[in-house]
Amino acid sequence: MRRLTWAGVNILDRYFLKEFLKPFGACLLSFLLCMMVYDLYDNIHDFIQAATPLRHILNYYLILVPAWVVVIMPITLLLSLLYALSTMSKHGELTAMRASGLDFFRLMGPYFLIGICVSIQMLALNLAWAPDARYKAKELFEKQTRQAKKEETKMGGVLYRCVSGDRYWSLDELDLYERKARGIEITQCNEKRDLRKISAASGSYRNGYWTFQNVIIYDYTKPASDPSSLRKLPSWIAREYTEGPQEMVVQSKKTKRMTTRELLQNLKYAARLSVKQRNLFETELHSRVALPLANFVVFLIGVPFGVVGERRSSFMAVVNALLFFFAYIMMVEVLLLFSRNGVIPAWLAAWLPNIVFAIVGVLMIRRIR
Repeated sequence: MRRLTWAGVNILDRYFLKEFLKPFGACLLSFLLCMMVYDLYDNIHDFIQAATPLRHILNYYLILVPAWVVVIMPITLLLSLLYALSTMSKHGELTAMRASGLDFFRLMGPYFLIGICVSIQMLALNLAWAPDARYKAKELFEKQTRQAKKEETKMGGVLYRCVSGDRYWSLDELDLYERKARGIEITQCNEKRDLRKISAASGSYRNGYWTFQNVIIYDYTKPASDPSSLRKLPSWIAREYTEGPQEMVVQSKKTKRMTTRELLQNLKYAARLSVKQRNLFETELHSRVALPLANFVVFLIGVPFGVVGERRSSFMAVVNALLFFFAYIMMVEVLLLFSRNGVIPAWLAAWLPNIVFAIVGVLMIRRIR
């Protein structure tokens, strides 16, 4: 038999990529449409009630695409890989290529390269754009629908702690739509004691800072006998108070919607955080770095299941690969839950599934060489 020369390898690489990209495009589009339909099913009542224009709805879903892509990419890659390899195996193409003298790892080189490249891209997307996309989409959704239900934007009894500024806020009422508050009390402190207390009848948030009305400022760094320890002002512009109404509502700033910069900023003041908050922030940060690497791990899982003999069932190989993948997802979720509750360190919870399944995948590949 004539042996295949290395000059023909580039042709094979292009062929492997072509066989992969066809199902990849179909799977990616299908999963994005499924995500959109599922989300639209939940929100269509609010869109109709607010008479939201179609272009605004489309803009909302375009903003969400980066966050969705990060979530669906691993299963998209796995299904595409399984389809491409099982098709080539079924027709005996992989057997013929290996019989011609080509190394198995070299044949799978294009797919491993895709896994590395996609992992890097998803890492950048997950750190830079995806969390911000979730927050911006939620903010846009509320902006589109709150016109029809303004009463739902007013919240009472809001408590908020600004970690970076070491400030505690207590608000009798916060209007997210008007960006105003009533019954404001702010306590400025350090690690040892309270430094200053501000009481204001009302306040408004504009241009990235607060302006308070009918203000009383208590300065605890000065003796009570000092007249300057108590000041009353009809209005006070607090440019250093940059925390906005949205940040003061816990529900609007879940860790998944925080930008990576906000997570790092909060962790800079880890000593001031509660143990629960610190666990949440550390777990989210480590998972954002580790989980995109699942896009490479799925290739290590998919290759041994995708390369099936002509007499073996392709269907069972796909089912086994999916079971393996869901076991990986289950392990990730369980360990992250343990990490959020402080049972295990965040770095271990985020990285252990990748390490375990990567080792298992490599061992399985070595068995079929």
